Amino acid sequence: MDLLPKPDQVVAATGNVAHKVLYGGLADLRPMPRVLIDDGQLREVYHYRPDPSVPETGDPVLLVTPLAAPATCFDLRRGCSLVEHLVRSGRPTYLVEYGQVSFRDRNLGMEHWISEVVPSAIREVSAHAGGRPVHVVGWSLGGIFSVLTVAHDPDLPVASLSVVGSPFDLSRVPLIAPLRPCSTSTCCLRSCAR
Repeated sequence: MDLLPKPDQVVAATGNVAHKVLYGGLADLRPMPRVLIDDGQLREVYHYRPDPSVPETGDPVLLVTPLAAPATCFDLRRGCSLVEHLVRSGRPTYLVEYGQVSFRDRNLGMEHWISEVVPSAIREVSAHAGGRPVHVVGWSLGGIFSVLTVAHDPDLPVASLSVVGSPFDLSRVPLIAPLRPCSTSTCCLRSCAR
């Protein structure tokens, strides 16, 4: 640690102070207000409070979080939040969160999220919104859970399904390439072609 700041550090600090004085802070990290409407094993369903100045419009949106990311991934900061955008647009907005996954949950497979967590969240959101169909938006592994859930139970009240950044083709994920098993004929064909 330097006892005397370098010129670039002084400039950066001055910019931060000026921004705080002029605009009231560096970032507004307050989460959008929400209320818990349902919970179960590794499932918490929240409803974001509607903006009273905006009339409600459209069917509800359920945001399905990635398994290893906090729910704040959809609500980063004011002015940079998907939740804020949806609420300020008048859209009934919901989120399913998984709570604290621990060592005792190590035997749960994907089927727990596909047959229990996501379908229960969809049904609860639909019921809370007066029986309307739900627009499901899943991010990363939450997108994979959502797609497999809708494929597993086509009778769910789903109006649409959108996935963002879901790694369906794991051959395109270089970080886990060494961990992929080489048991398929495709893998053997690739190694023979070299």
